[in-house]
Amino acid sequence: MLRDDFFTVKETAETEKGRTYRIALNASHPIFRAHFAGSPVMPGACIAQVIKELAEDFLPASFFISAIKNMKFLQVIDPRKNPEVSVRMTVCVAPEGDSVSVASVINDGDCVFSKSILVMTPRVSAARDAGGVNRPPALQEQMDALRLCVVIPTYNNRKTLAGVIRDVLQYTSNVIVVNDGSTDDTAEILNGFAGRVELVSYRPNRGKGHALKSGFDRAEELGYRGAVAIDSDGQHAVADMRTFVRYAETHPGAFLIGQRTTEGNMPAKNSFANKFSNFWFTVHTSCRLDDTQNGFRLYPLAAMRGLRPVSSRYEAEFEMLVRSAWKGLPLLPVPVRVYYPPEGERVTHFRPAKDFLRISALNTLFLILAAVYGYPSILFRRLFNKREKS
Repeated sequence: MLRDDFFTVKETAETEKGRTYRIALNASHPIFRAHFAGSPVMPGACIAQVIKELAEDFLPASFFISAIKNMKFLQVIDPRKNPEVSVRMTVCVAPEGDSVSVASVINDGDCVFSKSILVMTPRVSAARDAGGVNRPPALQEQMDALRLCVVIPTYNNRKTLAGVIRDVLQYTSNVIVVNDGSTDDTAEILNGFAGRVELVSYRPNRGKGHALKSGFDRAEELGYRGAVAIDSDGQHAVADMRTFVRYAETHPGAFLIGQRTTEGNMPAKNSFANKFSNFWFTVHTSCRLDDTQNGFRLYPLAAMRGLRPVSSRYEAEFEMLVRSAWKGLPLLPVPVRVYYPPEGERVTHFRPAKDFLRISALNTLFLILAAVYGYPSILFRRLFNKREKS
């Protein structure tokens, strides 16, 4: 793989016809040093591989390039002159579902470097393998090796719940759904996934914090050491689980927090709430995160023992971030995409008055705890680490 080494994704944007990536090139990579010394260029094979790896974000499977219908090189890509380029691409799935065509254009402003059409085939048939057995989910092997599961808390999300579960099951069968006292037909929807997901259910509704705690408790009972939490409202790009798994493989034990790459499209209320939360997180911990309100996260359960949330609703996610920072857990942002439906289609269970009061009360409490426990713990750890290094 070239991703996160030869190139890194800086931004992602959805378009009417597909997706556009802004990627940064690593000019010091051995491939560039070999092609060519003193005058590096990006080889055609690497261009095809970059397109393949980006296209796999669209699709819940690994692919190989079976044919190149068309590839035009209009300008060479020199990473010294073009440290960042844009990749505009459209993925079209064949009617039979056994291949995809990927049309792409690599450019930087008005300068077009290359155009191509690749045909890609799943490494294992989308329907079944040679023995007629259904293929395993795309990330099952990695999730099992890392002992990871997915926890989906849900409350009255009947319109999107089934789609989210189906999307997640394409990546892993290690799925725990927490029905947080739903009063719609969530129970009937979940009956359709009986035997395919682990279900935790209770009544009445107790809040997202309690749902996450219940899901984490069940995950540990089943032997998992980490849990990817994803909301059931359909706003998260499930394909970004690939990114969480990559980070988990290279940063074991880290608390991975989704960082939205679509902030420019964030509704004003969400943007204010996020900035408000980011500010108080820095006050309480002296650390900085740019997206403390994102519910798409990977919780390292084994490293977070004793850090189950005390609060029970939306503020619980913020609570776990602050307490993890005080404990010294590595907190790493992970780029993720978020879809914001039109105003009239959005479903939210946030109670502006009650939940804002709860969040304000928590911040007041944390101001006191930061002075008597949080900052002394952080300072002691920094001094201890400095002594260890010397």
